[in-house]
Amino acid sequence: MSDRTTIDATQTGGPVEGGGAARAYLVVREGTSTQVIDVDEGADILFGRALEATVHVGDAKASREHARVQRRDGVLTLVDLGSRNGTRVDDETVRGASRRLRSGAVIRIGACEIVVAETAGVSAAANRLEAEVARLVAQHGRAAIVRLSVRAGDRAALGPLVAGAALVEAQPDGDLACLYEEPRAAEEAVAAIRRALPHVAASIARAPEQGANATALWRRHSMVAAAPTVPAPPGVVVGDPAMVRVFELVRKVAVAPTTVLILGETGVGKEVIAEQIHRHSPRASGPFMRLNCGSLPETLLESELFGHEKGAFTGADRRKIGYVEAAEGGTLFLDEIGELALPMQTRLLRVLEDRKLMRVGAREELAVDIRVVAATNRNLEEEVKAGRFRGDLYFRLSAFVLRVPPLRERPGEIELLAALFARQLAKRMNVAPPTVSEAAMQVLRRHRWPGNVRELRNAIEHAVVLAEEGVIERAHLPESVREPAVATPAPGGAMREQIAELERQSIVDALDAEGGNQTRAAKRLGISRRALLYKLEKYGL
Repeated sequence: MSDRTTIDATQTGGPVEGGGAARAYLVVREGTSTQVIDVDEGADILFGRALEATVHVGDAKASREHARVQRRDGVLTLVDLGSRNGTRVDDETVRGASRRLRSGAVIRIGACEIVVAETAGVSAAANRLEAEVARLVAQHGRAAIVRLSVRAGDRAALGPLVAGAALVEAQPDGDLACLYEEPRAAEEAVAAIRRALPHVAASIARAPEQGANATALWRRHSMVAAAPTVPAPPGVVVGDPAMVRVFELVRKVAVAPTTVLILGETGVGKEVIAEQIHRHSPRASGPFMRLNCGSLPETLLESELFGHEKGAFTGADRRKIGYVEAAEGGTLFLDEIGELALPMQTRLLRVLEDRKLMRVGAREELAVDIRVVAATNRNLEEEVKAGRFRGDLYFRLSAFVLRVPPLRERPGEIELLAALFARQLAKRMNVAPPTVSEAAMQVLRRHRWPGNVRELRNAIEHAVVLAEEGVIERAHLPESVREPAVATPAPGGAMREQIAELERQSIVDALDAEGGNQTRAAKRLGISRRALLYKLEKYGL
């Protein structure tokens, strides 16, 4: 296949739909080569390894005459010619049959990828955008669209900021499309726009990573209804009004010295919130110490939290600085504060009230200058009523309460988080960031995410490892995400997986029944808390 050529596949003339503005074309990529094929009425395009094929596919997985793309009466159709390995159309394999093609569909023949684009019945602006994206992809192999949600009064100020765009067009939905040859130029333009016009919502979609035509790229944009009043910190997604509010409160409470209690289900990102409070506080230059109160037994936790003197107990062969003392001048984050035993609660209360601590085995108190941020997935008010948590400590911790909504209540962030995790994990694996197919994204949107953001990250990590040809498909996602929980295990080779799913669902049900309390959930399940922690990690909960 020749590098970046344009083929006229017209064989016969025909009526032009949409009053003369109709266009249809295929963007064909194999390796580093790209073709843009104009598909007119009556076109018949043969794909295969045969030399006489309209598009020669060099991959050995392709048959000599593999498939045809035809246009009849304005309709694009793929016909698989009985190929040995079949033809993929989006997430379906077609063998010896035909499928109607719609704009944005992705066809795969071995390593060859064909993206369908149609512009019939859309505005002239949309046609121009489609044509220019095809031109840039054909000539340079890349392009990027910046989508802007702007007000009428912003147009004059916006002009100089998008002067480097190859095309600027208002689209039928009212948003502004700015087309760039270089993704880097698009990123620089968005950064400038956010500095000058922070109320303008902006996003970037890149070709070919996120689509090879304007229709696919436009669909990839995830626009927030109203631009956040605070920018998202690096590596943090803010794509839901509820989370915008959370980060507004983070910025406000960060500058105050008050203690903060973060509430939310397991895996919603409470530690991320705590770290952002520290980063935006006057203590940002000091240490940020984090300790999970539920991960250690009481005897060890006391030494870890408050430190000990040499000889304080058997094995204490030297002085140890605890987390409280190590956080001097900074922030101490206590996760799972609800798991703290009552004696430890009493000692922590003394630190909060008097700003003094005493190491285990010491005779003198030490003054400490720290800020405490705590988090829990438990209902501490109920714990206080049940006598399992000190009321005075609860009131001291809850001077300012931040509630983080579960992922199922902020569905607009699922696609954004999935893309972020895919980029992060691909970078670690030194591979190109994969995109998420629409079929896989539908599965992600449908899942209830009992493990919240942590479960989503684990699911994407699983998928990135399995993804082929740079695309995460539905089959690459964990079975626990793809399929609903089953009632009984099935016989055969799937039994082990279904038993695992039953165990996972039992853990979720136990946690729900106990309000997220891991100790009581473990007791309900008849296992140790350490075993429960292992299984939570195993199942991404």
